[in-house]
Amino acid sequence: MDSKIIRDQVQAVVGQKISLQEAEAWTSTYRHNQPNGLRSVYFSSSVFQALINQPNAKGIRIYLANDGSHDTMVLVSANEAADLTDPEYTLYDNGNCSPPFPVTSPLQ
Repeated sequence: MDSKIIRDQVQAVVGQKISLQEAEAWTSTYRHNQPNGLRSVYFSSSVFQALINQPNAKGIRIYLANDGSHDTMVLVSANEAADLTDPEYTLYDNGNCSPPFPVTSPLQ
């Protein structure tokens, strides 16, 4: 089998479904270990679509970050080998962080 086909198949399955119970347990453990930590960041679907639509993007990489005053996340288009960060690519931040923005979810 061609190595490019194998890479494409592997890339297609990066990430997996989990149950709500697993997600609740994992986020509960995180909140227990980081009681004052960032819990979530909301980004609109247009941000994800814009990232995926950038040339050579196969996915999105999400970085935990701090802007000097609070924790946040930075989103960047990516492929299996690298982040796409040349000047023609757009990166995103400024999602709604929780806290302080309240969220109704069993994961909070």
